[in-house]
Amino acid sequence: MDTEETVGSLQRSGPYTFEWTKLHLPRWKTDPLRYEYDTLAAKALERLQAIAKERGFSDDPRKRPDLYQLLSDNHASHDDLQQLWTQLHAVPDWVDWDQLERGQRFFYRYAAANLMGFALQGFVGENSASSGVVEVLVRTGGFSTRVLLHRLLETFQWLLQVTESLKAIQPGGAGHTSTVRIRLLHSSVRQRILKMVETRPEYFDVETHGVPVNTLDSIHSIATFCCNHMWLQLPRMGVYPTDQEKEDYIALFRYLGYLLATPDEYFVTVDQAKATMESMLVHELTVTKTSRVVCFNFIKCLVDLPPFNVSKEFIEAGSRVLNGDELCDQLEMGRPGWVSYACFRGHCWLVTALAIAQRLSPTFDRWIIEHWKRLLHSAVIQSGLKGASKFDFKYVPKEGIKVEKEGNERKGVKYGLLSRPVETFYLSIFLLGLTLASSVCLAAAVGLPKLALYPARWISKRVGG
Repeated sequence: MDTEETVGSLQRSGPYTFEWTKLHLPRWKTDPLRYEYDTLAAKALERLQAIAKERGFSDDPRKRPDLYQLLSDNHASHDDLQQLWTQLHAVPDWVDWDQLERGQRFFYRYAAANLMGFALQGFVGENSASSGVVEVLVRTGGFSTRVLLHRLLETFQWLLQVTESLKAIQPGGAGHTSTVRIRLLHSSVRQRILKMVETRPEYFDVETHGVPVNTLDSIHSIATFCCNHMWLQLPRMGVYPTDQEKEDYIALFRYLGYLLATPDEYFVTVDQAKATMESMLVHELTVTKTSRVVCFNFIKCLVDLPPFNVSKEFIEAGSRVLNGDELCDQLEMGRPGWVSYACFRGHCWLVTALAIAQRLSPTFDRWIIEHWKRLLHSAVIQSGLKGASKFDFKYVPKEGIKVEKEGNERKGVKYGLLSRPVETFYLSIFLLGLTLASSVCLAAAVGLPKLALYPARWISKRVGG
């Protein structure tokens, strides 16, 4: 039995430290959640499968049913389906649509920082080290480098759809529909793995990891999506969300969590959500052999990916800044040289400068939000996926599926000034920043302290520092 953390004790996860409080979740509260799951969707899934079988559908990809469409067409004729449909279309009293709309803007406001943080900390640091989650993921085969990029794009598609507009997350909107599809997909994965465990208990260790896609996994996922940006990612890049932004973004994912059958009481307030995130850091991060495989394949998936052509060393440098050396060493990442760290620092300085400029100019802020929204929807959904995914059950757990470390079958990029445009740009930002800092220091040294301090004071007054 693991010892419980004591109130007032100092806890650490990588470079992040915090004090354990009464709001944090002890193990005796979190461990039972591994064996709880979304029974409402599970019952509805069985009914939908029976309807699909009657209509000639099967597991054949060419004859696979659209579960959401079946639910939409038949919910009025079956109690199990009606209960799920009613729950999905009932808007909780605590939902404030104006607040959720502000939360949607947060994602695009800091898109460059949010995307980098999600990739290098949310995935490399959080998902790779969440042993129960990765054990489910690798059994679907979706973390082979041959299909991993498509799977990541699908995740980003959902994120883009639920942040596109208020209409998108209201019943009938694209984001709402995709969220329901994902809930049914989770139930399908869980059902499939548990059926296999009935005849092969060793296939998935339910005693250790709990039920596949369980309630604790759902809480952890929502916390990763809405809290990690605020405390584990953006501050490490020099961007500090306001209290209002934290409230709004967490409220958005509290509602999305509700649609995904995640208990919403863990995200009622900012303080409770933060404590939930921190509890997951303490209880849920355990590096395993499978974690190293998932991390390795994820990095391989991104290395030399056109048109950015980022290097392995840049990804490792960013991961070490966000996750800390201890976790990255456990995941067997390399230790890059100073140039890679300088490039990542250039990224940090850029997103910091953008955040300051956006707070100084609401017009610029609105332009940035709309620019990123158009760019990402075009790049991910239209170009990357060639149209929106329906989140059907294509990564089916099967006997014999075993994901190992794989290459990406791309030819390495020959090093040159223009061969890695993103890193070249960030290195330029870093060198420019050093030049400006040196100029300010020189101005102060030669007797112009007021001139040197004026820009910092001017900016601080306008951004609330």
